[in-house]
Amino acid sequence: MNRLLAAVAATVLAVGTQAAAAAWPQKPINVVLGFAPGGGLDQTLLPLKPLMERRLGQPFLLNYKPGAGGRIGFEFVHMNGADGYTIGALSEPHFSNTVVFEKPRYKVEDMVPLGLIMRDVPIWFVRKDSPFKDMNDLIAEARRRPGQIRVAIGSFTGEHYVSMALVEELAGVKFRPVNVQGGAPVMTNVVGGHFEVGISRPGSITGIKDEIRGLGLVASKRSALFPDTPTFDEQLPANIRIPHLSSARGLMVTARFARDNPDGFRRLETAFREAVNSPEFKEHMDRQGLELDWTDGPATAKELEESVKLYTQYKDLVEAAKNR
Repeated sequence: MNRLLAAVAATVLAVGTQAAAAAWPQKPINVVLGFAPGGGLDQTLLPLKPLMERRLGQPFLLNYKPGAGGRIGFEFVHMNGADGYTIGALSEPHFSNTVVFEKPRYKVEDMVPLGLIMRDVPIWFVRKDSPFKDMNDLIAEARRRPGQIRVAIGSFTGEHYVSMALVEELAGVKFRPVNVQGGAPVMTNVVGGHFEVGISRPGSITGIKDEIRGLGLVASKRSALFPDTPTFDEQLPANIRIPHLSSARGLMVTARFARDNPDGFRRLETAFREAVNSPEFKEHMDRQGLELDWTDGPATAKELEESVKLYTQYKDLVEAAKNR
């Protein structure tokens, strides 16, 4: 009799759990951003709020938990996101960097991306009055003045520094990089003439477009924001080939939610895809001078795996930056 009651109770519990899961969402959804308000990630995701609410029928709340290069936010999602009511803002290469350079509570496979909205790639730039016209000019001068050309970089982790370290290694030159701690100081230091070269992202420097010249873009194609700036592949010799590492923004959930509530996960995934590709969101991106570059969840998952492999491969280069 006890066995029968236990079996009935287990069945009722399972049915109740499935019904609750199938009805997702029944309450507000918290989107955790591991960075302070007002940044590029915030500006990209905030316009999605009404579009997601319209499709899911629940408030879509942005929750900021900055610190440790995004790790605090990622860990919060990992620990609280099993039911799908806490999801995460995906920011690359920050997510990959935390896995490679730190010891977070999560692994790459603990998170499932819903997709990427856009990506920014490294762009090397100078003031309009600079004597450097392209990357070949810069490399030639770096050979003439080893270790003297000052390069402003917002961080010594990520795609910007890796691109510089690889140019040094493959071209046999030395720059004088300085971590100015943020994208805004990169712009002001170059425009102000304190640094000869800056490395940033096209979407981040459109506000100073009339005051600068792009030397090269680390990408497979030119940017619509800086169409006159050639890619590294276009101008550099075959022995200097830099991987196309990028910065990207999107959303992700825990693997537990995707596994335990596939219907809820599919609904969220569909709502995100439709919102990002809606005319309203495309209009917002155009107003911000940003390029929409939609990548679905499975393709993003593969990209994350490759990103972790690449940053692991270049880990020694980044670690060496601490001694520069």
